[in-house]
Amino acid sequence: MKRRQSIAMALLAGLCLLAAPAYAQTDSGRKFLICHTGSVTTAEEAQPYIDGFGGYLAQKLGWQDGTWEVKFENQRQAGMKALQEWAPSFAALSLGIFLEQEGAQKLVPLVLARVNGKTTNKYYVLVAKGSAKTLADLQGKTLTGSILDDGTFLSKVIFAGTIDATTHFKLEQTKRPLRAIRKVAQGQLDAALVDDVQFQSLKGLPLFADLEVIFESADVPNLGMVYLKDRAGNEDIKKFGEALVNMCKDPEGKKMCETFAVEGFEPLPAGALDGVRKLYK
Repeated sequence: MKRRQSIAMALLAGLCLLAAPAYAQTDSGRKFLICHTGSVTTAEEAQPYIDGFGGYLAQKLGWQDGTWEVKFENQRQAGMKALQEWAPSFAALSLGIFLEQEGAQKLVPLVLARVNGKTTNKYYVLVAKGSAKTLADLQGKTLTGSILDDGTFLSKVIFAGTIDATTHFKLEQTKRPLRAIRKVAQGQLDAALVDDVQFQSLKGLPLFADLEVIFESADVPNLGMVYLKDRAGNEDIKKFGEALVNMCKDPEGKKMCETFAVEGFEPLPAGALDGVRKLYK
């Protein structure tokens, strides 16, 4: 996968390696959590992006230095703990964490992220050509990938309730998805689950010719940002949403968006999450 794209999606998509807060501790409640599970990005790699993205938004929102802080996580459990105990007012979360914690943490979706011309994502199961035809052929076999740490989301949303992923497969989470996919292409592993960004990146690699898709999920929303209803102020919510929507149109923000390989953020259309909420129940 392209390294810059990996870092970009870790920070903005939504979207958990613990990094020190980018700024001093504050009691203002203006805390921003970035949680991208399965990311290979280190704290050192993430820090300049965290500082730049956070600083840009703070400037647009009129937040003074020392009145806000940012935290980056790439492990699901650490991200969940930060959401509950660190108490952010805004967060970039995986769709799975959002669906699980929406009620308990009073999460409200703010914007969708637009990547590769769309605000949706989808998932693919890849196998070596000719090794399997359907998901039934993979029962009891290994499924590898960087996004396998949420069995409920896998089963209910990605596979739409057709299988229980935690029992159907032997799930093998990896921080090196490209290496794992190579092993699938070579017949050393049974199958890999990738998202749309990973899939599009694979198309440009020679190994893609040795792979085939045996499952393609329905489109799901590419959640960009949420706020916590009991922690974010109304004025901050309005300004935060406007800053994100206008970010890639602003000369300074556009450069950042290009670096992040994100094309923009869009207001959430009415009913955009109804389908995945229904699946998740």
